Amino acid sequence: MAINRVGIGRIVVGVDGSQHSEAAIKWAVRMARGMGSEVVAVFAIAPPVYFDGGFLAPVVPPQFDEEWRAGMKNEFEAVWCKSLRDAGVRYRTIMQDGRPASVIAQVADSVNADVIVIGRRGRGGVAELVLGSVSHELVLHSKRPILVISTDPPTQSGSQPETSSPKEA
Repeated sequence: MAINRVGIGRIVVGVDGSQHSEAAIKWAVRMARGMGSEVVAVFAIAPPVYFDGGFLAPVVPPQFDEEWRAGMKNEFEAVWCKSLRDAGVRYRTIMQDGRPASVIAQVADSVNADVIVIGRRGRGGVAELVLGSVSHELVLHSKRPILVISTDPPTQSGSQPETSSPKEA
């Protein structure tokens, strides 16, 4: 007889090496430990932006350089996901080309994630309009529940710093 699992079995977390994604990883680790969940760390390589330099010789964007990609994959797995490895939770990594919000949503759908955890940079106004907001786009367009993290998780003792709390987008 199969046992129906209740709770969160798979967590997708967006990773980009920033302090905000590290905070998201910490939340994902806490959730995974508490529920025996698998964490799927996702790093999206954004498409290159082209500018016409006119008379300048074209430059190949780093996204197309195999050495750069190998270095990024190594940094993603060895450095950015170190917290996952050190925590001893089940995890896997996925590095994929595309717009970050689209890649994270697609991966979450393909692995049947129960929740997406994403860090929030805290940009607003013009900065968000010009630079975009991965967390904002995910909240608006993903079919999955989204946990948006703006700071580190509570300490192990259960007390929480005043500035630390997940915020609803």
